[in-house]
Amino acid sequence: MDKEEKKDNSSVKSPVWAYVRSVVFILGLVAFVWICNFALIGDSYVKYIITAADRGYDLNEDGSQMGDTVGFDTVILGGSHGRCAIDPFIVDEVLDTNSINLCIPGETVKDSYYLLLEAAKNNDVKRVILDVDYQYYLGDQTGGAFDRAFIYYQLSWSSPVKWLYMIEDGNVLDIRNAISMRNNYHYSLDYIKENVEYKLTHDNNYNIYKLRETDCPGTYKGKGFYYTPRCEFNSAFGDCHAEDYDQPVHKVPRAYFEKIKKFCDENGIELVCVYSPISTDSRSIIDMDKVHETMSDFFNEYDVTFIDYNEVDSSILDCSKDNYLDAEGHMCGDFAEVYSKLLSTNIKSLQTESCEELINELYGKVD
Repeated sequence: MDKEEKKDNSSVKSPVWAYVRSVVFILGLVAFVWICNFALIGDSYVKYIITAADRGYDLNEDGSQMGDTVGFDTVILGGSHGRCAIDPFIVDEVLDTNSINLCIPGETVKDSYYLLLEAAKNNDVKRVILDVDYQYYLGDQTGGAFDRAFIYYQLSWSSPVKWLYMIEDGNVLDIRNAISMRNNYHYSLDYIKENVEYKLTHDNNYNIYKLRETDCPGTYKGKGFYYTPRCEFNSAFGDCHAEDYDQPVHKVPRAYFEKIKKFCDENGIELVCVYSPISTDSRSIIDMDKVHETMSDFFNEYDVTFIDYNEVDSSILDCSKDNYLDAEGHMCGDFAEVYSKLLSTNIKSLQTESCEELINELYGKVD
């Protein structure tokens, strides 16, 4: 009888203890991943600039609010070219706006779409300036679906945009990248010691000026813009898509550009697409006439404003290589200010003239 009772009790307890062990295992795994994320990787510029967009203002170096206005009405999207080319302070000065530059090195068109959704959560966005680069549109853009996690990983778990990203991209998403940046872990004991000590002793309040690790050689000016000093020109093309200048627009960036346009149309947001110029020397290596034709046809297909500053007359904008860091088109800070002033003035002129009239003037097609 006792043996039968013990057998019955064990049969009742076994499933319960199985669930308990499963829960303990999951909690242990969560703790392990958290420790790895805390110790093996430093704070990220991406997380800090997303936080600035969420709260509606950036921070000064002393931690105080930058500017008097809370809430961004203009969002600048794109890759590394846009981050060092479009100065939001000049945009604000010319257009009387409060803008933030959410261009991030390596930011794909897909990333731009989800960053726009994130920015629009807490900001009344009225205008999007989309900095386009053929290297994110032409050629095979399907690669990296499983490991390009450096942007969506930084979104807060409380953000519906993160969950939307995971749901919509579930067929290509490696879910592990949503919880860890394991591809960016550092295993050096010296790094781990310094990183942990820094995180335990510093409360940066997501202040970009206080970042221990930066991904740009320039000086942070605020609201997502880095002022890059002049240095020796790098004539190499480092991006894997640099040779895709004669390829058509790929279906992946096309699909996500359509999402960007639809979101802007449905929310009354002005969408301005611009191609920040590369140096004239680089244009002689790449068939920029072909790129211009392909990109112009693409944006005209969707009837959106598109200005290709590679086509602008040299008397209006001098794009000699002295104004650039490299052949791929990353601008020096002083030239970025010149370009930002021209860009902002052109956007303002669209209030009184058509895009066709404007580009004819810029491209030197007006007699």
